[in-house]
Amino acid sequence: MTAPRILLVDDQRQVSRMLRASLELSGQDYNVADVASAEEALIELARGPIDLLVTDLRLPGMSGLELLAKVRLQNPKARAILITGAPTDEIAAEATALGVIAFLRKPLGTSFFLEAVARALEAGVAAIEPEEAVEEERPRIAERLAELRRELGAEAAFLVGDNGRVLARAGDLVNLDLDATLPPLMAAFSAGLKVSQLMGASIPGNLQYFSGPSYDFYMTNVGAAYCLLMAFTAKPEAGQMGAVVHFGRRAASDLLAALSSLGVIEPNAKAEAPLPPAPPPMEPVREVSARELASAARKVGRKDVESYWDDAVADAKDLNPAEGDALSYEQARRLGLLPEDPEPKG
Repeated sequence: MTAPRILLVDDQRQVSRMLRASLELSGQDYNVADVASAEEALIELARGPIDLLVTDLRLPGMSGLELLAKVRLQNPKARAILITGAPTDEIAAEATALGVIAFLRKPLGTSFFLEAVARALEAGVAAIEPEEAVEEERPRIAERLAELRRELGAEAAFLVGDNGRVLARAGDLVNLDLDATLPPLMAAFSAGLKVSQLMGASIPGNLQYFSGPSYDFYMTNVGAAYCLLMAFTAKPEAGQMGAVVHFGRRAASDLLAALSSLGVIEPNAKAEAPLPPAPPPMEPVREVSARELASAARKVGRKDVESYWDDAVADAKDLNPAEGDALSYEQARRLGLLPEDPEPKG
């Protein structure tokens, strides 16, 4: 009999490691996989049907219930266990309708967890194969990466999420700590997508090249959230550029379609709207000389100035200002607030 396949989904790595270890040490013949997000779970599901899904309700991005609804479309007879703090009546009803066998609360007890898993598997049928039509439609992401590796003669090809986690791979790199290299690579990847956005590209199409003593890296985007990383044995110059552009972008398109059909991303998802254009720079303010100010003041007659102050005082009275706040024309002139009368006094 084929070992039951169990998929654990929890973004808290210490929890998923504990659950996986408890299953592997239980003495039962389980085939266990663990991932940190619903999107990665859908990719893992593409590798074959599962018998039991154990998922946290709260996940980054897609929730546990949304994941279960998508799993039902591809693997309708899989059983499910939901990890949640305190399910509301609405969540409990939706979860039950989706076939959840049990609710588990954190912190999880190992013995209680193993008992719930055994009950769930007894209630179902082990190793249920989906309908043949579904099997034919299921995208094979790992196989597409292996095909790309053969086409390019590359050392390895990886599909990487924007969180820096490898979702699928073909080949490996023996002379490099990939876990330490991916974070700065993904920072460069994110910066490239930002450049595309600022250039107004609705669908990004980036290609980046990095040269090292052991390997040369090429990165191209798969949509706006995933990266296709291609690694070659280092050469003096980027001799694979033309082949990478041709085969790499074609593989990226295939992988994007595969992810869309899995429900990981929407098939018609658009990139983030471009930023609004920056406002035009302000014209510099021209300095005005004292001579220009004096010339402008001479053009204003005394009657105009007196009329202005009369109106100002009237407005101030309407506003009930504090006593003494208004200036007369003569006070303003003595304080230097008005130019001297250019006309000779009679």
